[in-house]
Amino acid sequence: MHAEEEKKGVVLALISAALWGAFPVVVNRGTRQIPPMEFAAVSALLAAAVSFIYMIAGGKFHELKEKKAYPSLLMVAVCIVIIPYSLFFTGSSRTSGINTSMLLLFEIIFTLMFTPLIGEKTTRGKLAGSLGVFLGALLLLYNGSFRPKSFRLNEGDLLIIASTITYPVGNFYAKKALNLVSPPTVLFVRFSLGGLFLLLITVLSGARMGFQGLAVHWPVILLTGIVFLSAGKIIWYEALGRLDISKAISLGMTFPLFSLLLLVGLFREPVSARQWVGIAIMLTGAFFSIKRLSADPKLTGYAAK
Repeated sequence: MHAEEEKKGVVLALISAALWGAFPVVVNRGTRQIPPMEFAAVSALLAAAVSFIYMIAGGKFHELKEKKAYPSLLMVAVCIVIIPYSLFFTGSSRTSGINTSMLLLFEIIFTLMFTPLIGEKTTRGKLAGSLGVFLGALLLLYNGSFRPKSFRLNEGDLLIIASTITYPVGNFYAKKALNLVSPPTVLFVRFSLGGLFLLLITVLSGARMGFQGLAVHWPVILLTGIVFLSAGKIIWYEALGRLDISKAISLGMTFPLFSLLLLVGLFREPVSARQWVGIAIMLTGAFFSIKRLSADPKLTGYAAK
């Protein structure tokens, strides 16, 4: 049964990565037209509404009474929505779409640094999988303009990198919460608390478009809130519940491959020799990640107690 659940987790993680492939591009373009914090707040609250409906439909409303899950759920909201969304949506408005996608990959590095502290040992298979995906993705996203001597990270780039630091901590608490409640409940609390906080910041800052302005950009808001943040993250948590954090993250970070496939399939964009090398390296990393069995949850810091 464990092996079957592991296989389901792998498939779900890859489906989530496929949906996530378009997320940075959509957000980068959306924040050019919508104030970043307002975009983040409205998208999160829309995702909360969809998660609530999914929670009710699945008969999970009673899980909101599980008080033992509250501390973990609060940390999930802080570490996966409030802190990173504030940094990511703001940073994305100040840098390019390609940088937005590339710099999100730093989540793999921070995950490798964090997970040994919670009982997920750093093995050769784990390193091969994570670093393979990381390096392959860099080659896929690299647009040929990089020059080591002249390269400088701007403010937006630094904000994107900073937005990935707390994700491993948030995923740790998500794993703890999933011992007590289902993915829809985690998502509802996560997006409700996070969205309300971001909305408060938006109102206090005064940088907002209001209902009429948002109505003009409803397609990108609905796409972000319903598809990427709601459906995509429901699938993601179903995967995270079946895999260890390191494996789930390394598979989730294959999203640039799906972005490229989308561009080639829909817009007939050519694939360079460099990108073919990146695809080969990423697929090798993904192979090692899929082949490696997840750490025994009983030996980790997020074990059920």
